[in-house]
Amino acid sequence: MAYNNITVETKDFVTVVTLNRPPMNSVNLGIREELDQLVTEVQTSKDTRVVILTGSGERAFCAGMDVSDVANIDKGPNGIDVCNKVERSLKTFIAAINGHALGGGCELAMACHVRFMTDSPKAQIGCPELNLGLTPGWGGIQRMPRIIGKSKALDFIFFSKKVSGPEALALGLVDKVCPAADLMKEAMDYAIALSKRPPIAVSAVLAGMTVGLEKGIDAGLETDKKWTEKLKTSKDTVEGMTAFFEKREPKFTGE
Repeated sequence: MAYNNITVETKDFVTVVTLNRPPMNSVNLGIREELDQLVTEVQTSKDTRVVILTGSGERAFCAGMDVSDVANIDKGPNGIDVCNKVERSLKTFIAAINGHALGGGCELAMACHVRFMTDSPKAQIGCPELNLGLTPGWGGIQRMPRIIGKSKALDFIFFSKKVSGPEALALGLVDKVCPAADLMKEAMDYAIALSKRPPIAVSAVLAGMTVGLEKGIDAGLETDKKWTEKLKTSKDTVEGMTAFFEKREPKFTGE
């Protein structure tokens, strides 16, 4: 698929996806369609093991829904569909939050498995929808309490709070804060390290944890059991065991 609203670059098993609608990278129908397709494509890509999601420019990671595109709000995959697809991906998504992540942008970041954010005081993250008489509609009401706890999430959403990277880190809303100049390098270093881990086992962890959080521990354990059976016959397991006994670093192929 040709992309017009995002850019995609893959190297060393890491795919960098950039929301490319500066200056605020707000979400229109095109971004929803292209992100939805991108997530589908990377699931079966042998060249992609980890995805970094970021925004173009310095002002915003994503400022949420593009209000000028409201006529297309009911067309294509909606924001919930896209965020669910990201969270349920069997390839790890890392949000590199380079600027404002507001509304749907915050919700998209929360759907990613790992969140890095710039320490710039000009960059804020939050779900301010209640200021407009609305609610976070792309999964933020469900994901935020799972990330920072119920009472903090209620306070955050009730009062439309927006916080900087260091404040978000203190809340547990993001996992690491970096100087703006180092953000992509830090995200890339993490992604490359993760890409060297056994891909099938990484997918098993993502699948089991997501199912367990969504459907409960029993469903999660059943998912874990199915993946364990699959892993028993994988070449990666053979390589991991062989490398252990030969006292060398394993080279995993995702097979």
